[in-house]
Amino acid sequence: MPYAILRVAKIKTKAQASAATGHNYRLHQVPNADQAAPYPNREYVNTAQLDYWTLAEQRIQEAGVKRIRSDSVRAMEVIMTGSPEGFVRESDGRAADYGNSQWAVDNLNFLKAQFGAKNVVSFTLHQDETTPHIHAVVIPITGDGRLSADQLFNPQSLRQLQTTYAESMGKYGMSRGVEHSQAKHQPMSRLYGQQAQTAGQVAQLATPSVAGAIELSEPPRLVGRDEWRQQEEARINGEVARQVAEVNSRLEKVANVALVNTSAKEQADVLRKQLHTSEQTKQQLFNELKQTNTRLEEAILRYDRAAVQVAQRDVPAAQELARYGATIRQQSQQDLEQSIGEILKGPVKDTKDFVEKIKAQGFEFNQATEGKSTFTDPLTTATFLVDEVKPGGEALRPQLAAAIERTTQQAQHQERSQSRGIRR
Repeated sequence: MPYAILRVAKIKTKAQASAATGHNYRLHQVPNADQAAPYPNREYVNTAQLDYWTLAEQRIQEAGVKRIRSDSVRAMEVIMTGSPEGFVRESDGRAADYGNSQWAVDNLNFLKAQFGAKNVVSFTLHQDETTPHIHAVVIPITGDGRLSADQLFNPQSLRQLQTTYAESMGKYGMSRGVEHSQAKHQPMSRLYGQQAQTAGQVAQLATPSVAGAIELSEPPRLVGRDEWRQQEEARINGEVARQVAEVNSRLEKVANVALVNTSAKEQADVLRKQLHTSEQTKQQLFNELKQTNTRLEEAILRYDRAAVQVAQRDVPAAQELARYGATIRQQSQQDLEQSIGEILKGPVKDTKDFVEKIKAQGFEFNQATEGKSTFTDPLTTATFLVDEVKPGGEALRPQLAAAIERTTQQAQHQERSQSRGIRR
């Protein structure tokens, strides 16, 4: 029987609210989202798609909340879905259209009944990932007009919420996971699309899942494509074989005690699903590899033709090739600036810390004197002077200095707070 899945996450800061808004309304690229999904996402409540921080402030003011601590949880993001087998699938394996379904309406009515209709300020159905799921935003205002996530979303109330939600989804053949299970819940990530290993399935395991997704490496732009294809196929086969072997090993150990141990039965069931998931992941990766190969062959053919024309002193072809190179360089700069922008939103201790973070994003930094330091994209070899790079349209140096200053002040504030706590 498929599981009913409900997860929550706190929204305490404007940055967290902005990140959730951007993800849920697809204001930036989401790796797991399918651009060619046949059925659209749908917003049922916040049709103007206001950002979540604004929604929270408006609702808190409307409710007349008198006391708000600086560290108060302003909103709770609630994800509602079910394990993949709980949804109707079409002949191609995609989920059917749930945009106008009673399932979506019942989920919305469930939240309204639990927390009050006015406190449900957003309710978004995603259909561009593997399994339909809902991102809702609830403002945790109590019946007596207080802002208190601790009262509405404490461990005891969350256990009851899980039970009540599963009961409401029983009509769709979904059930609750084992209550008081010793399995560890994994943190809710913004990689929501890994529905083949949903949070509900992972929650049934006492140890972290071993069946993980395998990402394709970037294909070479010009030469070495045959070697790249062979390496990728070998790597995928090897990694999937390793995962399947590990799952089988764990499954065998669990099966020995499954007849008398409820917890072990629970793990055995999920491990079998993981084994099936590994095979599905392998097939999906090979399909993606085939599509990538097709696009690569087309690109190489276009490049080969252009190169021959340039060799024959075809001036228009040379100009076209130069324009293509400029386009690639511009894309590399956009990727670099986007990565730097995300880094600057978080803590940055100093310039060395910033350089380490940008290297972790796959870019190179070359220190030089007289303002000639550069960033390089190893994939395209595009190189940019520091002064060329303008995340968010603004010069990098002042933004970096501001991020370092902000991080320093936050660390000092935390130290003072800890010091006052010790003295007390």
